[in-house]
Amino acid sequence: MCEWMGIMDKLTPEQRRKCMQSNKSTGTKIEVAFGKAMFAKGLRYRKNNKKVFGTPDFTFKKYKVAIFADGDFWHGKDWETRKKKLGTNAGYWFNKIETNLERDFKVNRKLKEDGWLVLRFWESDLKNNLDEIVNFVFKVYEERKKQATEIKILNKGKIVEKYLENKQSSSLHMKEKAVSYTKDLLKYKYPEDDFSSQVAEEMLRYGVGKNKSK
Repeated sequence: MCEWMGIMDKLTPEQRRKCMQSNKSTGTKIEVAFGKAMFAKGLRYRKNNKKVFGTPDFTFKKYKVAIFADGDFWHGKDWETRKKKLGTNAGYWFNKIETNLERDFKVNRKLKEDGWLVLRFWESDLKNNLDEIVNFVFKVYEERKKQATEIKILNKGKIVEKYLENKQSSSLHMKEKAVSYTKDLLKYKYPEDDFSSQVAEEMLRYGVGKNKSK
């Protein structure tokens, strides 16, 4: 692979074009190794999902985590230092890398605005610290999963509370939903116990909404 500026500066325009085409934007060796390591850790990702802005290298769409494995040269690692050492054809390389940096910034901003957590790792860091990075990604995944569960529980709690405040006029469907959500809330709070629908219904029968006095 023609990865480094020092090699490519010595090529003709046609040779340079072919070398750039040979550098895969997806499916690089380090991406494959990264993906296999995450899979072995139990992480089930989506590769290059074009439905997600910026087409991240890996995504956990359910928990909105986007991961990029960035090549050191193409994405400007230590760019402030490297750009001062550009040799022949410096203008071409400066524009190329600066454009990539600008695009990465825009992708990060858009994803964050849409509620995504963006993780970017340098190719060299992945090569040298793959296990450490995979463990970090696993912790992030578990934390996002926990947050998503807590949000669901909070929303279910709001629905149960609404039912309690209006249970005299609530429909049968609303009651059934409240019973089901009450079971889920009990299971979340007391995971070691098993609660029946009858227990949940009894709790709702005598429960009182926050906006009503006892």
